[in-house]
Amino acid sequence: MSDQPTSSLYGDQPEPPKPRAPSLADQILGVFTNPVELFQRLNKAPSWGWALGVILVAALILTVLWGLKVDVDEMLRPALEKNPQIASSQIDLIVGFYKKFIVPLSAFTTLFFTAFFTFLTAFFYWLVGKNTAEIEAPSYRQALSAVAVPSLVRLPSMLLVGLICLIGTVGGLTPEKIPPTSVGYFVQVESVKVHALLYSLDLFFIAEAVLLFLAARHTMRLKTSGAVGCVLITLVLGIGLRVLGAK
Repeated sequence: MSDQPTSSLYGDQPEPPKPRAPSLADQILGVFTNPVELFQRLNKAPSWGWALGVILVAALILTVLWGLKVDVDEMLRPALEKNPQIASSQIDLIVGFYKKFIVPLSAFTTLFFTAFFTFLTAFFYWLVGKNTAEIEAPSYRQALSAVAVPSLVRLPSMLLVGLICLIGTVGGLTPEKIPPTSVGYFVQVESVKVHALLYSLDLFFIAEAVLLFLAARHTMRLKTSGAVGCVLITLVLGIGLRVLGAK
């Protein structure tokens, strides 16, 4: 057996250290100050767990604060009274049930769907990336990073809503209707679905869409067409489902 040192692909030079993933602080600061550089770093060292964890914790705190302050009767009764399939005798039972369980139900729903749509959206991004990558197809970890990290831009909005719930009154408003950052906050229309669309036109949602485009370009290394396709997927899931579910 030879005593000679084994040569690596880099000759006698030591292999360069693997790139370190951006820390959570780097990610939060990066989405607001230098997103392109951040997403380029994530291409070499994908990281998504901390970002998703922070969003889940923030969403949980926000949901609990909202659930403790919301007027369930004011929120549900108008829609229930317009539903011909619900008898008037059932309305009080439904409202009473939600008054008791609004916090745990809302917390579970928020955590489940936030995580579910993160992984589902990343899966669609990964599929798009298999056919629109500039060089090689991105990994699923890169797709998850491209979806989870841009969502950190929503933290200021979540903080604002949480503060409003903590120190003010919210009436029967759902969380997305509370902050004055959407078109729907200022423009009132009779159509419930159109109003849901206007509430979806939120400053922070638009900022997140821009960051998703940049992440698809620089973290997943997709062509412009692929990055646009990824953003369209987010718009369909984020706005389309909200409008369709509005009642």
